[in-house]
Amino acid sequence: MEIGTKRMLGEILLERGVVNRAQLRLGLVHHHEARIPLGRALIREQVCTESELLEALSTQLGIDAVDLDRERLDRSLARLIPSRIARQYRVVPLRLEQKDREILHVALPAPASIEALDAVRATSGKPRVEPHLASDPSLSRALNELYGIREPIEKFSTPHLSESAPEEAPLLLYGWPPVTVVLLSRILSRHGFTARVATPLEVLHTSASDVVLAPMQAMEGLLMGEVRIAGALIVHGASEDEGFERAHKLGAKGFLVNPLDEEFLLRAIRRLRPSASRRMGVPRGISDEEHEGTQQ
Repeated sequence: MEIGTKRMLGEILLERGVVNRAQLRLGLVHHHEARIPLGRALIREQVCTESELLEALSTQLGIDAVDLDRERLDRSLARLIPSRIARQYRVVPLRLEQKDREILHVALPAPASIEALDAVRATSGKPRVEPHLASDPSLSRALNELYGIREPIEKFSTPHLSESAPEEAPLLLYGWPPVTVVLLSRILSRHGFTARVATPLEVLHTSASDVVLAPMQAMEGLLMGEVRIAGALIVHGASEDEGFERAHKLGAKGFLVNPLDEEFLLRAIRRLRPSASRRMGVPRGISDEEHEGTQQ
């Protein structure tokens, strides 16, 4: 059970101007794919700092935040919280306060569980335990200092394809039904290309040498009109002015009415990877001027 979950974290960060909607969308995609808290996802995406996140969490949960790196830790207080409890709940004793009854102040990560406070209360014997939120890195350092608990250092990385050897990078298929994926892969394989299904996070982190092939609706759902990807985008949509306009808003470099039309599909790819035309067996008699069905 968690204490004081009220407003949405993303809403608070938007209101504070810490992130914009495009950055929040990126964090949400990372959050769902990696199955980590939204705040941690935003940190990984480098759109939010630890202190900005901590302030927002403090507002969301109604619990004061503390900068553990500026706190003077009292080693004598470590005896009040056994190492196993400190490790399990990542809780650090801060100070004892004497009022009408003793209050043990502790630092712990968001969202601050009642189970953690109950465990501290039971093992410390203190009638009242007051929680304070602290950042994950500062908690790791404090746990090491007080208890010798060494936690593994998280390697922050975001998936992307290497920019080296761009011709060898597989084409990324996103948002297609399984049958269409198979058909597209077969067409591309016949002409020397490899293709693979990409996750939303991989699409958002493409490099300039990547090519993404996706239905219009799938990309609109992912980008929501506010994000641009570094990779070249080819979209499939209806052949009407509105379709071309929607593709333009997505920053698409190619537009296909029928993605399984082999000639137009290969032409769109050749225009984005000119050096590949020699090895991909582009059908002869098709010039760049004949671009019905594609749009750069």
